[in-house]
Amino acid sequence: MKRWKKALLDAGSLSGWTLNDGVDESEFIQNIVEKISIDLDRTPLHVAKHPVGIESRMIKLKSLLNMESDDKVVMVGLWGQGGIGKTTLAKALYNAMFRQFEHSCFSANVRETSKGTRGLATLQEILLNDILLSAKRLEVSNVDGGINQIQHGLGHKKVLVILDDVSDLCQLHALVGEGNWFGNGSRIIITTRDKQLLTRSISCV
Repeated sequence: MKRWKKALLDAGSLSGWTLNDGVDESEFIQNIVEKISIDLDRTPLHVAKHPVGIESRMIKLKSLLNMESDDKVVMVGLWGQGGIGKTTLAKALYNAMFRQFEHSCFSANVRETSKGTRGLATLQEILLNDILLSAKRLEVSNVDGGINQIQHGLGHKKVLVILDDVSDLCQLHALVGEGNWFGNGSRIIITTRDKQLLTRSISCV
């Protein structure tokens, strides 16, 4: 009996959606279905089986990200030589945080992908489609057009974006700009082997 009481109390304390007067009920339900579908489509990333010492690093990173504040966009950079665990740490951080955001994207292997025939435009497509989860796949014809699409489509959304293995400043300019392309409360994390890519406005660890 005690367990039932506790379960009912827990259920009663859960927050939900409020149907206000004048709102179309069918449209309201459709919005709920769409939100839940988006959450179900977002799955955690695979991280190393036995990550050693990752918790203490995550605590340090979370303090830099200042998750309690939603009044600005925060960018954090992870830098160091290849193979020291930057990507593993970024994946673990993504898994711990992505459900706190409306939308999220982990863009892997930025350095390699940017070498392709369409390079930066391909990366922009990945970012837009991962975040917006549009029924029809969005296409980017060129980098300038992609910048406009990102600013227009994501400018008011609270997002988590992780760019893994960034190697050139033009990749940052094409994908996240100065960070003001996204809604307040957004967090952007960049991993790179080159500290010079991280501007003074980015916290580095």
